[in-house]
Order: sequence, then structure tokens, then C-alpha cells
Amino acid sequence: MKILLFKWNAFMQPEVEETFKELNYDYEAFYLVPKDWNEDERLFEITREKLLKGNFSHVFSINYSSIIAEAIKSLNKDILYINWNHSVPFETRNLEGLNYDFNRSFIFDRAYTNRLLEAGYKNVYHLPLATKIRDIAFKNPAYTYDVSFVGSMYVSEYKDFSRPLSQNLRGYLDGLVEFQCQLNGGNIFNDCINNELLEKINGEIIAGAGRPLSETDVVEDLKSASGFAGYSKEQIYYLLSREATKRQRLLALMLLESRFKTALFSKDEMQELKNTYMGGYIDYSTKMPEIFRNSKINLNVSLSCIETGIPLRVLDIIACGGLVLSNFQPEIYEYFRPDEDIICFNNSEELLAKASFLIKEDSFREKVIENGLEIIKKAFSYKDRVEAMFGMK
Repeated sequence: MKILLFKWNAFMQPEVEETFKELNYDYEAFYLVPKDWNEDERLFEITREKLLKGNFSHVFSINYSSIIAEAIKSLNKDILYINWNHSVPFETRNLEGLNYDFNRSFIFDRAYTNRLLEAGYKNVYHLPLATKIRDIAFKNPAYTYDVSFVGSMYVSEYKDFSRPLSQNLRGYLDGLVEFQCQLNGGNIFNDCINNELLEKINGEIIAGAGRPLSETDVVEDLKSASGFAGYSKEQIYYLLSREATKRQRLLALMLLESRFKTALFSKDEMQELKNTYMGGYIDYSTKMPEIFRNSKINLNVSLSCIETGIPLRVLDIIACGGLVLSNFQPEIYEYFRPDEDIICFNNSEELLAKASFLIKEDSFREKVIENGLEIIKKAFSYKDRVEAMFGMK
């Protein structure tokens, strides 16, 4: 077995490569970030060239690439493409490669996996993520902050997208987003984004500055209009999900900053947060573990398109010896006992009540962290996950 390992992702990539070494896998690492997840001729040609010259039996990447799948298909060689996906939905529009016999796509969110299977895609499999227990988990914490959140706040995307839309359509989308914000689990956008809504959105953007549309304004072939190909259902789904997540995260932080010493570590600065320390972007491998261990509570508000799965942030917080206070995700309780191995909240009232209790109770927090670390050791190792993926025929 010889593996061509694509390196383009800071999340999970170093741990996967370390696991390959631990398992004595023969691999060649190659670094190239796609310019576009849908079309990148350079990535296509370089992948073909490397596979033609090397005696590779497998290709591996964090997150699925249709470009890699098409490159492998063009060679007609006996090569398996294994991809492990930590984000949903897939960034690429072209999912045809999921049905190629050589493809093996592993997805951490069971709901998204099932949706793809129901849509007729066959080579997709549910597989939770993994994490690595860090040395800092066993050091005495300094407790710099009461509550910290590390992650994106998705500041400007929805505002830029919705600006050209009519007031009626913008109001309808805002209503969907607000309704999603009230949900505890699940996602309404997949059912609400139908062909009619897509036509309205893309038609208004193309027709110009959100003026009211007649039937003749809806452009049948969006690709022919000013070079704009139109938004896909997946793009709208992801965009609305990010906006809902931004509002949920902002609300949670606003509630917490009024009572506790709160910090936000993100490339996004939030002017709405008046009493939260803005720590800016921090490095995933070096600084982030320190924040997780040295905060009494680490907040997780999952991206709302993650319907059931356990986000990587949750696992990494525990693996760094931090206590996570997370919104509820169905798959969490398949592994962790509530209020013993992990702490979850269902609404704003629970968030504040549990935060108030946890900040005062040092011994209780450390017991939960200790229990969580044991679950991570037993059920979330990279070695087990990698062996499962490469062991599948």
C-alpha cells in the first residue's frame, strides 16, 4: 500500500500524518490548496501527473475533492480515494464522484450522510471525528477566563449576499434564519430551499438591485447572465446556516459577557460585544490548547448545518483538558453521559444557569474533564479511525 496524502487543511492534517507514521504506512505528502473547490485545472493535472508517475494504491484527503475524484477516474487505474470530512455540506457542487467505485467518503454527521444516501449516492459512510490528547491536559490550569469561545463568527457573508434582494425576499429569508435560531437540533433550510426559491434568489440578483420580479425576470439559464452561474441549493443552505449560527453565537456571548469574564478568539471582531475580550485569531496547534485548558468554560455553539454530529471543537476542547459547554448534538450522548462526561445546554436559561454553577465548582469541572478524557482515549483515537477507513474494501 502506498498513499498520496494531500495536505491542505490545518485541522486534523498533522494528526493524520502522525498516525500514518505510527502505523508504518508508506505515503507521500503533497501540499496544494485548491483555488476553487469546483474547478482547478492545475490541481487536476498535478494529481494526474503524480498518480501516473507514482505507484500509489490510495489517495487520501481531509474533505472530499471532486477534482481529485475526476483525476483518478481519468486514469482508469486501481486506486482508492479515501476522504474524511470534518465539514458539512461538501464545498464542491459536483458530487457525481461519490458514486465512483473507487471513492470512500467518511462523514462525521449522520444526518448529512443519510441525506446523501437517500439522494442516491452510495459510497458515503458515517464516521465520527477523532482528536489527540494534549500534554497540557495534565497541567494545572491558570484560569485566565471564565468563558472563552474559539471560532468564526461569520460576520459579513449574509449581509453581502442579501443586499441586492427585494425587501420581501430578504424578509422571508430573515424569517427562516430566525426560526432556525430557535431550534435545538435539526435544520429547516434543506426542506425550505426549493427550486422556486432558488429561481427567485438568483433571478433578483441577476435582474438587478432587488426590484420586484415578474415571471419574465427569472432567467432560465443563469450561466448566460453576466457570467454569474447562480447559487446552488447547497450554497444557500450553507450561507443561511452560517448566518443563523452567527446570531446564535452572538446571543450566547452577549448573555455570558454580562455576568462573566468572557473572551472571543476569532478573526471576526464583534462590535456588539462590549465586555468581551477580543483575542483575535489564534493558531490551532499552539495557542488554542492553552486557551481551552486555561478557561473555566469553553463554549461550543455548533454550525447549524451540523445536525447530529459531534463537532471537532468539542473533541479538541476535552482533549486539551478543557471543559466544554455545548449546545445539544444527538450523537454526543451516544458516547458521553450528560452532566458527567460532558455538559450541554438546550436554551439560553440553561446556558446561564449551568455556566453560573460550573464557574464556581472547580472540583466538579475537573471531574467532568477527567471523565471526558477517558471517553476520548477509548472512542476517539486517530489510530482507530484511520485503520477503519483503510480497512474498508
